[in-house]
Parts: sequence; structure tokens; C-alpha cells
Amino acid sequence: METLLVHLALLAYAAGAAAFLTWLVRPDPRWAGAGRGLLFAGLVLHVASFASNIGVAGLGLGADSWKGGQLFSLLAALIVAGYLFLDRRGLAPIAGVVVAPLTLAVMVPAHLVATSEHAVVQPLWTSGALFVHVAAATLGTAVLALAFGLSALYLASERQAKSRRPGRLFARLTSLESIDRAGYRLAVWGFIFLSVAIGTGSLVSKAATGAVLPIAPKEGFALLAWALLAAMIQARLVAGWRGRRIAILVVVGFVLVAFVYVGLLSASPSLRGALALAIGVWP
Repeated sequence: METLLVHLALLAYAAGAAAFLTWLVRPDPRWAGAGRGLLFAGLVLHVASFASNIGVAGLGLGADSWKGGQLFSLLAALIVAGYLFLDRRGLAPIAGVVVAPLTLAVMVPAHLVATSEHAVVQPLWTSGALFVHVAAATLGTAVLALAFGLSALYLASERQAKSRRPGRLFARLTSLESIDRAGYRLAVWGFIFLSVAIGTGSLVSKAATGAVLPIAPKEGFALLAWALLAAMIQARLVAGWRGRRIAILVVVGFVLVAFVYVGLLSASPSLRGALALAIGVWP
């Protein structure tokens, strides 16, 4: 049942992405409404797949193993939930043109990554620090993914605005300023969650490997992303940076965070299980 619900959610997300792309070509409000409705339906099915497995996985607490695709699956659900929340607060439908395909790009690896079980070291089975770490890391990544989508939209739209013949993307925008402001606010929240994830991650790492901050590429990428986002906030508040420069920093910051997940999937099974214990919800 869990697998069926996830497959139906993936189909709904794909149909939602198609509806938003159709709206970009033919700006009928009904297409944008259909895109929102399909994303919401996919989210409901997705959450139902998680809920149907709570009794087995216990939401990660007490679990002794995890499966490879679960991080991507949960990230996709959080990205859709975040977009729908922002859409209710007045985010332009054009954002759905970016967010819906981005959701698919995150969701598809959940089916491509091997779902074999990986053991979790016993001291972390009921670790509160691990639960907070994974929750903060996942929420932060989802928020940064939304910020990345808006920043990419800003860069593409700004380029069209400077051209002699702006395309359909620019014609559907409300204002570049509103996209810049929304992307920056999301990036700040992503920085906060990432800070919590790094802080609690040191405690998790000590219990799992004996090292507070092991020297590995994924930890390095996380610290680089944190430093870059901190510099971005400083540049905005002190130097008054706006627009293109902030958007570029957000895009690069999210790419660095994405490399953390690449490193997570290539880490040893025991460490992967330690860092993903709290998300034992993939069927």
C-alpha cells in the first residue's frame, strides 16, 4: 500500500508540473489552479504513504535501519508543502513552473536510489539529538530548495528583462523585487535550520564515529554552504546587496548542500544509518 501511494503521488506531481508548464505557454488561470490542485493531491497521497508506515518505522525513533530513498521522498513532500503554503500567501503561479519540476527532480531519485536496508548503530536508536539533527537538516534543505527555485527564476527573468524581446517567463512575473525578497527570506530560514543541523550533527557524529567533526567531503560542503549563506546575509544587511548577487549566492549555497546528500549516499552504511535514523518512513 505504501509503495502504491508513493507512485500515485509521483504521478500527481508530474501532472501538476505539466499543468504549470502548460499555463506558462497558455496563461489560462484554470491551468495554474489545476497545477496547485494536483500538487496538493500528490502531497496528501505522499503524507498518507508516510502515515501508513508509522506503526512499523515509529517515525525513526527506535528504528535500527533505514532505506536509501527516504531522504529524497521526504524532501519532495516538504518542498511541495512549502510551496503550497507560500502560494496561499500570494506567491505568483510562475513559481510553480520552477517548483513542480524541481519536486520531480528530487522525487525521482527516491525510486532510483537502491532501497536496501542499512544498519544503525545501537546508541543512536533513541537519540533525541539525531532526531533534531535530521529534522533540521531536512527542513533546511527543503527551504533552501525553494529559495534556489526562486533565485533561479529571478536570474532567468532578469536576463529576459534586459533582452529586447522578453519571453513568456518575464510576462508572467509579478515583480522581480517580490521574488528577490521571498528568496532571501527563505534563504535566511534555511541558514537557521542548517546551523541547528550542523550543531546537533557534531553530537551525532561523536556517538556514531567517535569524532566530533569527521574530515569528509560532505561535512566540508555543509560548512562551506553555511559560511556562504552567512556571508550572503551579512552582505544583504551591511552592504545592501540585492537582486542578482544575492540570487547567485543562494544558488551556489544550495548546490553545496546538494553535494552533502551526494556524500551521504556514498558514505558507509553505518554512518548513513546514523544520519538518517529519524526518517524511517520509506516503504
